Amino acid sequence: MLKPLRIKLTLLYLLVAMLLAGFVGVSAYSLLYFYFQNNNDSALLFKMADTFNTIGVKLPEELDLAQQNWFAIRSNENSSENDEGEQNEHEDDDADDDEHENELSSAPQVYETYEGELTSIFVLPLDNAGNLMFNPNPFIPPMNPDINAINAALQNGSDLRNGILKDGTPVRLLTYRVPSSIGYDLIQVGKPIGDQIRVLNQLVGGLLLVGAVSILLLGFGSWWMAGRSLRATQSAWEMQQAFVANASHELRTPLTLMRASAEVAQRRSKEDMQQTALMKDIIHEVDHMSQLVEDLLLLSRLDARQLKLEKNTVILSDLAAEIQRQFTPLASERQVTLVNHTAPAIVLADRTRLRQVLIILLDNALRHTPPGGTVAIQSVTEGRNLRISINDSGEGIPSQHLAHVFERFYQVQNARSGENNGNGLGLSIARSLVEAQNGQIRIASQTGKGTSVSFTLPLGKV
Repeated sequence: MLKPLRIKLTLLYLLVAMLLAGFVGVSAYSLLYFYFQNNNDSALLFKMADTFNTIGVKLPEELDLAQQNWFAIRSNENSSENDEGEQNEHEDDDADDDEHENELSSAPQVYETYEGELTSIFVLPLDNAGNLMFNPNPFIPPMNPDINAINAALQNGSDLRNGILKDGTPVRLLTYRVPSSIGYDLIQVGKPIGDQIRVLNQLVGGLLLVGAVSILLLGFGSWWMAGRSLRATQSAWEMQQAFVANASHELRTPLTLMRASAEVAQRRSKEDMQQTALMKDIIHEVDHMSQLVEDLLLLSRLDARQLKLEKNTVILSDLAAEIQRQFTPLASERQVTLVNHTAPAIVLADRTRLRQVLIILLDNALRHTPPGGTVAIQSVTEGRNLRISINDSGEGIPSQHLAHVFERFYQVQNARSGENNGNGLGLSIARSLVEAQNGQIRIASQTGKGTSVSFTLPLGKV
């Protein structure tokens, strides 16, 4: 009975773990991606600033700032490395340390130290049409000028975007417009980022592999945790079910004896009308108790999945006609019209349990339909299933009760006719019997217009 709850708890634990793992993976990928991008952009801006200095063009504010940041960051890194390596050897010579630090922080030294990081950047001097004026690189340019970047730079003064080399390798491009007096109009610098893309792809592959293994392990762990957390509840539920089943069995015999004794007393007291009426009331209440015991025993068997079902092909129209004949006297007594509009379809079901479901639904409909009303049995084919409906023209059920009518012992007080003669188990038993036969049941109602209870069953073959 608690297995669906265990499955839900497992899925909940697994979902939380997957969200956490996904957050960590996305964060790691994003941090590495933006680190690469910021490093590439800083290198391109520094290379562009160095090119501007070489051709004697005044640096724009953003290039000047980028150059200063580049020198500051690299000089700090060099200073930190040098201080850590020589701290123990030069503790008594502060002056020499300061002089050495100043030497490392100089721009030429920084440029020389990180020149390897800039060698992969190529420079393309271009005219307005995107033609290469000359090749300042010690190698053949790995790509043709990007026309879209050129047009954007001519319009906005600069442009930063991703491009593609001739061999398909991704590249990061920075394009700036320069005064035409120097002999060309644009400078485009680029840095291949294929290695970085491969690193990111390898990271994604590793994250997916680790994620798949983690999900598998977390699935088993979540199932174990859910089972452990529900162990006490499962034990209590099983004890409760055993008590209900045993109590139901034990109550059958005394109830049978009470009814037999009441019938004997009723036959012997025919002349005493008051005593006869009392015996009749006793018999009525014993029957009510017997029905309650049978319902509880049936529910306990359904919960324990111990109810044996004999599924066969059942002709619905024949079964509905049989039930209609049995219920017609009761419907006539209550001045309610009972109609049968079922099709001669064949369903795969346990005939006895299907009949029990129809009886429960028809009994509810007749008890809550006022005189002059109508109760109809209908059926319609829906794909591979047959939907069977019991519709009545009663007062309907208020919407706040519809979500609870299939709960055990739930009774809608004065919702339809003001009467409440049931025990609140009928619809619960009907739902359990329908679901045990691979069907689904639902209810729809409008106050003042009536109620419709419908359920589906698989279609059978002749």
